[in-house]
Amino acid sequence: MRFVILRHAEAGGPAGPLPALRPAPGIAIQEEVTLAPEEAAVRIVLSEDGLHRSAGSILRSGPGLAGLALIEAPSRDAALAWLGAQPDGNAFELRETGCANGLAGVEPGQPATQPRFLVLVRADADTEAERAPPAERLQRMGACNDEAVRSGRLLAADGLRSTARGSRVSVHRGQARVIDGPFAEAKELIAGFWLLQAGSLEDVVDWVRTYPYAQTRPEVEIRPVA
Repeated sequence: MRFVILRHAEAGGPAGPLPALRPAPGIAIQEEVTLAPEEAAVRIVLSEDGLHRSAGSILRSGPGLAGLALIEAPSRDAALAWLGAQPDGNAFELRETGCANGLAGVEPGQPATQPRFLVLVRADADTEAERAPPAERLQRMGACNDEAVRSGRLLAADGLRSTARGSRVSVHRGQARVIDGPFAEAKELIAGFWLLQAGSLEDVVDWVRTYPYAQTRPEVEIRPVA
Protein backbone atom coordinates (compact mmCIF):
# COMPACT_ATOMS: atom_id res chain seq x y z
CA MET A 1 0.00 0.00 0.00
CA ARG A 2 1.14 3.55 -0.72
CA PHE A 3 0.99 6.25 1.95
CA VAL A 4 1.93 9.88 2.38
CA ILE A 5 3.63 10.80 5.65
CA LEU A 6 3.13 14.43 6.64
CA ARG A 7 5.85 15.34 9.12
CA HIS A 8 4.60 17.81 11.68
CA ALA A 9 6.67 20.42 13.48
CA GLU A 10 5.99 20.07 17.20
CA ALA A 11 7.37 21.96 20.17
CA GLY A 12 10.13 19.89 21.71
CA GLY A 13 10.78 18.04 18.47
CA PRO A 14 14.13 17.65 16.75
CA ALA A 15 16.11 20.88 16.45
CA GLY A 16 17.34 22.00 13.06
CA PRO A 17 16.67 19.99 9.88
CA LEU A 18 14.45 16.94 10.27
CA PRO A 19 16.41 13.73 10.74
CA ALA A 20 15.92 11.22 7.93
CA LEU A 21 13.33 8.55 8.57
CA ARG A 22 14.84 5.33 9.84
CA PRO A 23 14.46 2.54 7.28
CA ALA A 24 12.97 -0.82 8.22
CA PRO A 25 12.38 -4.15 6.47
CA GLY A 26 9.20 -4.09 4.42
CA ILE A 27 9.02 -0.28 4.25
CA ALA A 28 10.13 1.39 1.00
CA ILE A 29 10.75 5.13 1.24
CA GLN A 30 10.10 6.40 -2.29
CA GLU A 31 10.53 10.11 -1.68
CA GLU A 32 11.43 12.22 1.34
CA VAL A 33 11.61 16.01 1.47
CA THR A 34 12.25 18.51 4.23
CA LEU A 35 10.54 21.85 3.73
CA ALA A 36 11.89 25.34 4.19
CA PRO A 37 10.46 27.13 7.28
CA GLU A 38 6.87 28.40 7.14
CA GLU A 39 8.22 31.94 6.72
CA ALA A 40 9.18 30.94 3.17
CA ALA A 41 5.68 29.68 2.30
CA VAL A 42 3.42 31.46 -0.18
CA ARG A 43 -0.35 31.12 0.21
CA ILE A 44 -2.53 31.50 -2.88
CA VAL A 45 -6.33 31.63 -3.13
CA LEU A 46 -7.83 31.34 -6.61
CA SER A 47 -11.33 32.63 -7.28
CA GLU A 48 -13.41 34.31 -9.96
CA ASP A 49 -11.76 37.58 -8.89
CA GLY A 50 -8.34 36.22 -9.76
CA LEU A 51 -5.32 35.16 -7.73
CA HIS A 52 -4.85 36.44 -4.19
CA ARG A 53 -1.35 35.96 -2.83
CA SER A 54 -0.01 36.33 0.70
CA ALA A 55 2.83 35.06 2.85
CA GLY A 56 2.45 32.09 5.16
CA SER A 57 1.12 28.56 5.30
CA ILE A 58 -2.43 27.44 4.53
CA LEU A 59 -2.27 25.50 7.82
CA ARG A 60 -2.72 28.40 10.20
CA SER A 61 -3.96 26.80 13.41
CA GLY A 62 -3.32 23.07 12.91
CA PRO A 63 0.03 21.29 13.26
CA GLY A 64 2.80 22.96 11.26
CA LEU A 65 4.16 21.04 8.30
CA ALA A 66 7.91 20.38 8.22
CA GLY A 67 8.27 17.64 5.62
CA LEU A 68 6.64 14.96 3.51
CA ALA A 69 7.50 11.40 2.56
CA LEU A 70 6.01 8.84 0.19
CA ILE A 71 6.27 5.24 1.31
CA GLU A 72 5.16 1.74 0.37
CA ALA A 73 4.16 -0.54 3.25
CA PRO A 74 2.45 -3.94 3.38
CA SER A 75 -0.41 -2.55 5.50
CA ARG A 76 -1.61 0.45 7.47
CA ASP A 77 -0.72 -1.31 10.73
CA ALA A 78 2.83 -1.93 9.47
CA ALA A 79 3.20 1.75 8.55
CA LEU A 80 1.94 2.86 11.97
CA ALA A 81 4.29 0.47 13.79
CA TRP A 82 7.21 1.83 11.75
CA LEU A 83 6.33 5.45 12.53
CA GLY A 84 5.96 4.60 16.22
CA ALA A 85 9.54 3.29 16.24
CA GLN A 86 11.02 6.59 14.99
CA PRO A 87 13.10 8.74 17.41
CA ASP A 88 11.57 10.87 20.17
CA GLY A 89 10.14 14.24 19.21
CA ASN A 90 8.79 13.12 15.85
CA ALA A 91 5.15 13.72 14.93
CA PHE A 92 3.47 12.39 11.81
CA GLU A 93 0.19 12.20 9.98
CA LEU A 94 -0.32 8.99 8.02
CA ARG A 95 -2.62 9.31 4.99
CA GLU A 96 -3.59 6.86 2.28
CA THR A 97 -2.81 8.11 -1.20
CA GLY A 98 -5.06 8.18 -4.22
CA CYS A 99 -7.84 10.44 -5.39
CA ALA A 100 -11.23 8.98 -4.56
CA ASN A 101 -12.27 9.97 -8.08
CA GLY A 102 -9.63 7.77 -9.70
CA LEU A 103 -7.19 10.43 -10.94
CA ALA A 104 -3.80 8.71 -11.23
CA GLY A 105 -0.88 9.96 -9.18
CA VAL A 106 2.62 10.64 -10.49
CA GLU A 107 5.20 8.14 -9.30
CA PRO A 108 8.46 9.66 -8.01
CA GLY A 109 11.74 8.72 -9.61
CA GLN A 110 12.83 11.46 -12.00
CA PRO A 111 15.94 13.22 -10.65
CA ALA A 112 15.74 16.97 -10.08
CA THR A 113 18.14 19.33 -11.82
CA GLN A 114 16.55 22.56 -10.52
CA PRO A 115 15.27 23.79 -7.15
CA ARG A 116 12.27 21.84 -5.89
CA PHE A 117 8.99 23.19 -4.55
CA LEU A 118 6.09 21.45 -2.85
CA VAL A 119 2.61 22.64 -3.82
CA LEU A 120 -0.07 21.66 -1.30
CA VAL A 121 -3.82 22.03 -1.82
CA ARG A 122 -5.98 22.67 1.20
CA ALA A 123 -8.82 20.28 2.03
CA ASP A 124 -12.47 21.30 2.23
CA ALA A 125 -15.79 19.60 3.01
CA ASP A 126 -15.93 18.04 -0.47
CA THR A 127 -12.46 16.50 -0.32
CA GLU A 128 -13.05 15.19 3.21
CA ALA A 129 -16.30 13.60 1.99
CA GLU A 130 -14.41 12.25 -1.07
CA ARG A 131 -16.96 13.75 -3.45
CA ALA A 132 -15.77 13.47 -7.04
CA PRO A 133 -15.61 16.65 -9.18
CA PRO A 134 -17.05 16.69 -12.73
CA ALA A 135 -15.40 14.24 -15.13
CA GLU A 136 -14.41 17.06 -17.50
CA ARG A 137 -12.39 18.72 -14.75
CA LEU A 138 -10.67 15.45 -13.88
CA GLN A 139 -9.68 14.99 -17.52
CA ARG A 140 -8.12 18.46 -17.61
CA MET A 141 -6.24 17.75 -14.37
CA GLY A 142 -4.87 14.50 -15.78
CA ALA A 143 -3.83 16.20 -19.03
CA CYS A 144 -2.07 18.99 -17.10
CA ASN A 145 -0.21 16.46 -14.94
CA ASP A 146 0.85 14.48 -18.03
CA GLU A 147 2.18 17.59 -19.75
CA ALA A 148 4.10 18.63 -16.62
CA VAL A 149 5.70 15.17 -16.44
CA ARG A 150 6.69 15.28 -20.13
CA SER A 151 8.27 18.70 -19.68
CA GLY A 152 10.26 17.45 -16.67
CA ARG A 153 8.57 19.93 -14.31
CA LEU A 154 6.46 17.49 -12.25
CA LEU A 155 8.45 15.03 -10.14
CA ALA A 156 5.67 13.46 -8.04
CA ALA A 157 2.01 14.08 -7.22
CA ASP A 158 -0.96 12.43 -5.58
CA GLY A 159 -4.22 13.04 -3.82
CA LEU A 160 -4.82 12.08 -0.22
CA ARG A 161 -7.80 10.10 0.93
CA SER A 162 -9.93 11.62 3.67
CA THR A 163 -8.64 11.76 7.22
CA ALA A 164 -11.24 9.12 8.15
CA ARG A 165 -8.58 6.76 6.76
CA GLY A 166 -5.70 8.58 8.51
CA SER A 167 -3.88 8.59 11.83
CA ARG A 168 -1.56 10.91 13.73
CA VAL A 169 1.46 9.49 15.52
CA SER A 170 3.70 11.26 18.02
CA VAL A 171 6.72 9.71 19.71
CA HIS A 172 7.76 10.73 23.23
CA ARG A 173 10.08 8.92 25.63
CA GLY A 174 10.12 5.89 23.40
CA GLN A 175 6.31 5.61 23.41
CA ALA A 176 4.05 6.18 20.42
CA ARG A 177 0.70 7.93 20.79
CA VAL A 178 -1.72 7.21 17.93
CA ILE A 179 -4.89 9.19 17.22
CA ASP A 180 -7.11 7.87 14.45
CA GLY A 181 -9.06 10.17 12.12
CA PRO A 182 -11.26 11.72 11.00
CA PHE A 183 -9.86 15.06 12.18
CA ALA A 184 -12.31 17.85 12.86
CA GLU A 185 -10.31 20.79 11.52
CA ALA A 186 -11.24 20.31 7.82
CA LYS A 187 -9.90 23.76 6.94
CA GLU A 188 -6.46 22.84 8.33
CA LEU A 189 -5.89 19.67 6.33
CA ILE A 190 -4.10 18.73 3.12
CA ALA A 191 -5.99 17.15 0.21
CA GLY A 192 -3.15 16.65 -2.27
CA PHE A 193 0.32 17.69 -3.38
CA TRP A 194 2.59 18.27 -6.37
CA LEU A 195 6.40 18.13 -6.17
CA LEU A 196 7.80 20.41 -8.88
CA GLN A 197 11.19 21.54 -10.06
CA ALA A 198 11.47 25.05 -11.45
CA GLY A 199 13.92 27.86 -12.02
CA SER A 200 12.18 30.13 -9.53
CA LEU A 201 9.25 30.49 -7.18
CA GLU A 202 7.54 32.73 -9.74
CA ASP A 203 7.62 29.90 -12.29
CA VAL A 204 5.71 27.76 -9.79
CA VAL A 205 3.22 30.57 -9.11
CA ASP A 206 2.53 30.78 -12.85
CA TRP A 207 1.89 27.01 -12.97
CA VAL A 208 -0.38 27.16 -9.92
CA ARG A 209 -2.32 30.03 -11.50
CA THR A 210 -3.40 27.98 -14.52
CA TYR A 211 -3.84 24.50 -12.99
CA PRO A 212 -7.42 23.11 -13.37
CA TYR A 213 -8.10 22.17 -9.74
CA ALA A 214 -10.87 19.85 -8.61
CA GLN A 215 -12.11 22.50 -6.20
CA THR A 216 -14.14 25.52 -7.25
CA ARG A 217 -12.18 27.87 -5.00
CA PRO A 218 -8.81 26.22 -4.40
CA GLU A 219 -6.37 27.40 -1.77
CA VAL A 220 -2.78 26.27 -2.16
CA GLU A 221 0.60 26.68 -0.53
CA ILE A 222 3.94 26.78 -2.29
CA ARG A 223 6.88 25.84 -0.09
CA PRO A 224 10.53 25.54 -1.19
CA VAL A 225 12.17 22.22 -0.41
CA ALA A 226 15.09 22.74 1.94
